Amino acid sequence: MTDTKMHAENMGMQPPSCTAMEEKNSNEYVYITEKAPRLAGFFLKCFCWLLEMSLLHPIILFYLKKVNNVTKIFMNTQYSEEPMYKPQYFDEIEEEKFVQVLETKFSAPECVAAAVECLPPYLSNTLTYCGKEDQIDVRKFQYATIRDYADAYTSGRVTPTEVAKRFLTSIEDSRKMSRGLNLFISLDFHDVISQAAAATERYRQGKPLSVLDGVLVAVKDEIDCLPYPTTGGSTWLGKARQVTKDAAVVKRLRECGAVMVGKTNMHELGVGTTGINPHYGATRNPHDMTRVSGGSSGGSATVVAAGLCPVALGVDGGGSVRMPASLSGVVGLKPTFGRIAKSGLLPLNWTIGMVGTLTGTVEDAYIVYAAVQGHLPSDKLVSIPPPATLPLLNDVQMEPNIMAKLIEEIKLAKFSKWYNDSDDSVWRVCDSALRLIQDTYGCKVVDASIPDLDKMRLAHYITMGGELTASLGVEYENLGRKTTGGDVRSTISIFQGFSNREFVTAQRLRSRCMQHHMEVFKEADFIVTPTTACTAPPIRDDAEQYGELDYQHGGKLMRFIIAGNLLGLPAITLPVGYDAKGLPVGLQLVGKPWSEAALLRVAVAFEKICAPQHRPKVYYDLLN
Repeated sequence: MTDTKMHAENMGMQPPSCTAMEEKNSNEYVYITEKAPRLAGFFLKCFCWLLEMSLLHPIILFYLKKVNNVTKIFMNTQYSEEPMYKPQYFDEIEEEKFVQVLETKFSAPECVAAAVECLPPYLSNTLTYCGKEDQIDVRKFQYATIRDYADAYTSGRVTPTEVAKRFLTSIEDSRKMSRGLNLFISLDFHDVISQAAAATERYRQGKPLSVLDGVLVAVKDEIDCLPYPTTGGSTWLGKARQVTKDAAVVKRLRECGAVMVGKTNMHELGVGTTGINPHYGATRNPHDMTRVSGGSSGGSATVVAAGLCPVALGVDGGGSVRMPASLSGVVGLKPTFGRIAKSGLLPLNWTIGMVGTLTGTVEDAYIVYAAVQGHLPSDKLVSIPPPATLPLLNDVQMEPNIMAKLIEEIKLAKFSKWYNDSDDSVWRVCDSALRLIQDTYGCKVVDASIPDLDKMRLAHYITMGGELTASLGVEYENLGRKTTGGDVRSTISIFQGFSNREFVTAQRLRSRCMQHHMEVFKEADFIVTPTTACTAPPIRDDAEQYGELDYQHGGKLMRFIIAGNLLGLPAITLPVGYDAKGLPVGLQLVGKPWSEAALLRVAVAFEKICAPQHRPKVYYDLLN
């Protein structure tokens, strides 16, 4: 599948054990050039059929493991680390300054109220889109925020019911396009209007539950949300698993008055990077309808990018929030593993998946994070979260110029060989953003080297595969296999070929890579990378009916996101520019465990000075 290309000094060095020589080589960046052919349509069906033949399956797997270095790394190399089966954080937690602590006794509305108090005073957003497209100054475009919606509701300019009706009309419009956006798997018009009417009545009485009251929130179809089944993008899983109550994150948002508008489309079972679902359609990128939205939370990203909801929930098990957020030009936040309760999620990735948020702005990510954070006593965690904190962003609450001073002290770690292993249009845009923040705030970018990135990628793949196949179990074989799309079906066949030894070795590498990253964080506050190594790939016609396997684009899309999942580190992506075709480019910041407050603070600084956003070609303004 792949051809591993190393620097000249490492060529030919393949020792069988973890010797001093291998330790030296592991510090070098390994460039991966995918050589696998793209498979779709008839050829994908043939590949899937061959994989599932009992005689050919072990032969094909033997070859795939060998060419992908799985055999060398996981069978022929010995490591000294003990396995780490869940992300575990060893370093002491640093004392934070200029933050608001969210006490565990706080209700979700109280957490949201505390978040709003930490923000700068609200200024009406006068720059949202209005008028005909040829009259727009694109430099003035910005997404309507949660506080814009709350202001519109409080002033009586519009009601939650009116916004809900506009939303439903817009959904119908998006379905009538020659190439539909394919946003939702389940959507109950009556339920949406009923929730919005209740919010309208609360505003009429002057008693909104929070700033989120009446705000539309879409939910990835991997998260339980009544009255809908949770299908994981499949046609069978919703029948095998009954939904009896809301997920913990949905419950907290409902307590704040948010209107849950339905279950968004996703890559089937979360096993893919494109968002192309053969059952529910390919979720299309609103910046270019011929391009993917990204997987697996593509529906959630598109709903936000197209202006239909200011907030959507996703689940990030392999960049599945950050990847589509980057490709669609919105903000994607994935907190530290354990920071948000996982109750009510499909158990597809027990130790690598986390609820994440997709929003048009960092401010909205800030508010929604405050609402949904918090673990449950029943959560079985290795590292118990400290109380969540929020950065104080209101200058009135702090000393003069302290905001600029806090950003000036930030150190961003950049592993240049890894960072630059992306399309020129991507790393150049990200570099421009880095230079701009250095010039504006004086913060420092420091050189870093992160060993074993190639091993971490494979360790994540094996961990994800082991957890997914164990979770699906016999129900997949009895109910799901024959109806599953070709790309996912083939991938699951590969996952089923990993041994216990390979899985345990992956957990030993998780421990090893955690130590590597903790060493980097001794010298820097964040690791900075592009979010994806390319912008949104095209949707091919032959992929829509049965899916596709495209390892070249898949490798580029996942190149920078693994630490957030295998190691459970918090990460955020935000749009920082566009390529020559007008497709969004995202920049990613990866933080230390439990550093969401610092992560949000520096993300706000980036957002203030980066290139202005473009209005997507498909965009609905529900407030005007």
